[in-house]
Amino acid sequence: MNVKLEDDLITQSVFHPRQEEGNFKAKGIPTAISTGADQIGGYLHVNDTSDVLLMFFHGNGEIAADYDMLADYYTNCGVNFWVLDYRGYGRSSGAPSYSCLSTDAEILFTAIPEIEKAANKSFAHILVMGRSLGSAPAIYLASKYQEKLSGLVLDSAFAYGLELIHRIGGPMLSRDNLDHFMDNIDYMKQCSLPTLLIHGTNDRIIPFSDARALYKASPSDTKKLIEIPGAGHNDMLYLGAQIYFYELKSHIFQAIT
Repeated sequence: MNVKLEDDLITQSVFHPRQEEGNFKAKGIPTAISTGADQIGGYLHVNDTSDVLLMFFHGNGEIAADYDMLADYYTNCGVNFWVLDYRGYGRSSGAPSYSCLSTDAEILFTAIPEIEKAANKSFAHILVMGRSLGSAPAIYLASKYQEKLSGLVLDSAFAYGLELIHRIGGPMLSRDNLDHFMDNIDYMKQCSLPTLLIHGTNDRIIPFSDARALYKASPSDTKKLIEIPGAGHNDMLYLGAQIYFYELKSHIFQAIT
C-alpha cells in the first residue's frame, strides 16, 4: 500500500485531539508558542526554588490541562514543569500530523527563552519527557539536542511507530515505502543522555517489549528501566505513583549533578 504518514488514514488512526473547556482555570501559567500558521498551547508550572525545566509531551488521549491537578507531583521532583499540547489539542490551533510532532518540538525547544521570561528565571538544566505518543517528540529532541539537554524520561514509550499505527487500527506500513523514515528506536540509538524509562508490565497498547527495545538501543552509560507490575497503559500512576515519582526525582537529581 502506497501510504504516506501525512495521509488522512494515518492521521485519523493516530491522533484523537480534544479541545480544552472554555471555562477552565489553570494553576499554571498559560503559554502559546507560534509555529507560523498555528499556536501550540501549554502550561508552565513554576517551582520557585528550581532552575531546572522539564519539558513534558503528553499522551494521545490527554491535553495539557489534564495535568493541572498532577503538576505538584512533578514540581515536587525539583523542576519547573512545562506540559505541552500538540496542534489541535487543548488550546492549540491547527490539526495534528505525524511529521509535526518533531518539527513543532524543535520550535518549542527554541522558544525556551520565552518560557524563562514567563517564569522570570533562567534554566540551568533542561530535561525532556514524553508519555506514549509524546515519546516521539521527546526522543527526537533528546537525539538532536543532547548537548543542550541534561536528561530524557520516557513513560509508556513506543519503539516501533509503524507497528503501533497498525495495532491501533491504521494500515500496515513498510519502511521501504517511506523515504528517510526514522522511528523512535532509530533516534534512541543516537541518544546518550541519562535516560529513565517507566512502563507498565500489562500495557496492551504499547507492550513492555517496546520499553526493553528502547532500553537496549540506548547507548547511554546512565540508563534505567522501571517496571510497574500489573499496570496497563493508563493506570501507572494509580498503581505505581510512589515508585514513579521516586524514580523520576532520583533521575532528575542524578542527571543535573
